[in-house]
Amino acid sequence: MVYFEKGVKCMVSAEDIQATCDDIVKGFSPLYVILFGSYAYGIPTEDSDVDLLIVMDIPASETNRLTSEICERIPRRFGMDLLVRSQDEISYRISHNDWFLRDITEKGKVLYGDLDTIEIPMTMEKLEMNPLTLEWIEKAEDDYTTVELLRQNAISSMDIICFHAQQCIEKYLIAWLQEKNIPIPSTHKSEDLLDLKIPSIPEWNSWKSDLTTLSNHADDFRYPGKSATKENMEIAVTKCDVVRQEIRRSLNLPPIPSQEQK
Repeated sequence: MVYFEKGVKCMVSAEDIQATCDDIVKGFSPLYVILFGSYAYGIPTEDSDVDLLIVMDIPASETNRLTSEICERIPRRFGMDLLVRSQDEISYRISHNDWFLRDITEKGKVLYGDLDTIEIPMTMEKLEMNPLTLEWIEKAEDDYTTVELLRQNAISSMDIICFHAQQCIEKYLIAWLQEKNIPIPSTHKSEDLLDLKIPSIPEWNSWKSDLTTLSNHADDFRYPGKSATKENMEIAVTKCDVVRQEIRRSLNLPPIPSQEQK
């Protein structure tokens, strides 16, 4: 996803949004252009960006290049997030319940194209685990690896360790929801994700206070004015270890010891 900076705060008109869509259609011949987010089904403010999903008949490997090209060539009328995907990606991911894309295609406003022509497989291949779940687990493990590597370096930033510990927790929570086929809301608050799991595993409710604190720290420590303490870091890493192992166990994944346990 690419972000266009907006110079002046103002509401964006439907005419300007459609004009930008028309520029994209004229220059790049997409299959569909879909408006999503606050301008499609929310309450936009002067700070809201315009979110567009652009579906192309291209290989998935070309989406990043094409995103950059669109950004360079179309007029910049307002702040905008562009999400470029291939038709095959859309079909595959929706068939495996990518809740983000399902939300866009079911609730978004089609500015160009006919969504009825998207071919979604009616039955998924029989797999031990949803491949989208595995994607989230891999991303979570990337964050965990970052935490482990940074902790081995005495000069590492405790702010960054806290951030990646929170990100690991958030992604493992999403992985669990994905595997249980529970719609995933658009949020970066781990405690909100946890609320969706508590009815199934009420004992995890004991995590909520710590997860709320970690979510706040993940935001606070990214900007000047506040910094993580050693105690903050140790709590974040300990809770990350607990959540990671518990969710892996719940998903019948093998436990992976932390560096300290090896």
